[in-house]
Amino acid sequence: MGKGQNEGGFSEDQLQMYKDCFKLMDINKDGQLDKNDLRGAFDNVGVLMSEGELDGLLGEIGGACTYDNMVKMFQEKMAGDGNDSDDLIVQAFKAYDQEGKIDSKMFTHALMTWGDKMTKAEIDDIFGEFEIDEDYMIKSKDVIGLFVAVKEEPKAEEPA
Repeated sequence: MGKGQNEGGFSEDQLQMYKDCFKLMDINKDGQLDKNDLRGAFDNVGVLMSEGELDGLLGEIGGACTYDNMVKMFQEKMAGDGNDSDDLIVQAFKAYDQEGKIDSKMFTHALMTWGDKMTKAEIDDIFGEFEIDEDYMIKSKDVIGLFVAVKEEPKAEEPA
């Protein structure tokens, strides 16, 4: 378990962020998120959700959607078999690697074509995190670092 992390794997800062978000979404302040709370939260960010989608989200909690149950669900999802290992994610990005860089145009095409297809707006949002050079290339380590925790290489000390 990393420094500053509780038994569920979340840091105190992460738990505080979840708590703050929960409070913002709990519109009627009853300590429990219901469909109206979720609908309001999604409406506030410009996403219209159907009744079925809201029911599906609440169904993932497995009981009342309290702060504790929400965090428990996040912990289960993070530990579950549905998540790809960091090694698998790194290997997927390495498939696009060309001497330490990824062609942003090819990468955009892949993100919009295969798997869970992304929109141009979603891609623009993600690509805003990267420096794209004059050849439309992105450093592979920057892309990978956005999706997995990358271990810092120890810096060699220079002789005095």
